[in-house]
Amino acid sequence: MTRPSIGIIGCGLITQVEHLPNLLALSSLFEMVGVVDPSAKVRAHLAKLHGVAAFATADELFDRKPDCVVIATPDAYHVDLTLAALARGINVFVEKPLCYSPSEAVRVAKARDAAGKVVQVGYMKRFDPAYLALRDLLLAQETELKAVTVEVHDPDFWPFVAHRDVFFGDDVPADLIAENGRKRSEQIAIALGTTPSLEAMKGFAGPLCSSLVHDVNLVNGALSVLGLSAGRPSGTTLFKGDSGVAAIAQVVSSGAPLSFTWHAIPKLAHYSERLTFTFEDALFELRFPSPYLNHQPTELIERRSSGLALRETLHRPSYAEAFVEEMRGFHGAVANQKTVVNTVEAAGTDMELLVGFGRLAIAG
Repeated sequence: MTRPSIGIIGCGLITQVEHLPNLLALSSLFEMVGVVDPSAKVRAHLAKLHGVAAFATADELFDRKPDCVVIATPDAYHVDLTLAALARGINVFVEKPLCYSPSEAVRVAKARDAAGKVVQVGYMKRFDPAYLALRDLLLAQETELKAVTVEVHDPDFWPFVAHRDVFFGDDVPADLIAENGRKRSEQIAIALGTTPSLEAMKGFAGPLCSSLVHDVNLVNGALSVLGLSAGRPSGTTLFKGDSGVAAIAQVVSSGAPLSFTWHAIPKLAHYSERLTFTFEDALFELRFPSPYLNHQPTELIERRSSGLALRETLHRPSYAEAFVEEMRGFHGAVANQKTVVNTVEAAGTDMELLVGFGRLAIAG
């Protein structure tokens, strides 16, 4: 299978800005079957803009028997659609979060193994050249890890897609919108073990499971290079629902603190995301651009001292796009049996930490 066929389910922002144009550009790797969206206006827009077939339901796409699907729907549908695709023998690329409950990741893993297919979770930052360079630096680091810090300031997407041809339909059926809300509420209540307030639900679904989920995954991946892992969370504070969050955990064995903060800055056209690994003799800092911007390389800054002299090294290993590289990785796993980078199991581990943060926030 050198050129597997592929379709996309869900044509919101990330599909229009990244997945669809990227997959069309990777025409030597994938054959595009078509896209699915409940909005007739969005379907018409994308059919005209990109010349792709467009379907109203996932079943219509499944009937075309694609080799692969990209699932980029609202989060509450990720597990159900992944299971439906696997039941039809289709390989799956599913956006994060895969699920809200770690137990759901176990269910997906069993279905994947039974089907003998690939499931890759959409953590594109694990393919970022600067992140891969960080892993190499960590592998060579000889002193003890002292701390990991994550700090994000996020205005959402509006400053970064104003120049793009993005279309949002206003004709999604009301009953489907209501169904999505119910499914999300039910799944979050099961994950957290209680029905949270609306504000707490927004904080769990947004800052934690939609944004910081990327950073949790990055931290878990980087810690694995050091033979370490994230331990149980020790504190979480949500600010006005989805306006901000601060969360703390510790690294297993070493006891090094892990701190995560995310804050919405809705009226400031600026995005900042910093991930820092601190050692007694070195500091490694990743600075990510907005995920909706292309051709803006992540910066990896290495700081070391020789006596009083501070040395800062900016690493720029490549201009490769993380969103493109993750699709190359998916193709390699499907067509050439290469190792899946972002596994279902890794997604389940990420959710264990995030659910722990969510439960602490609810408990106050």
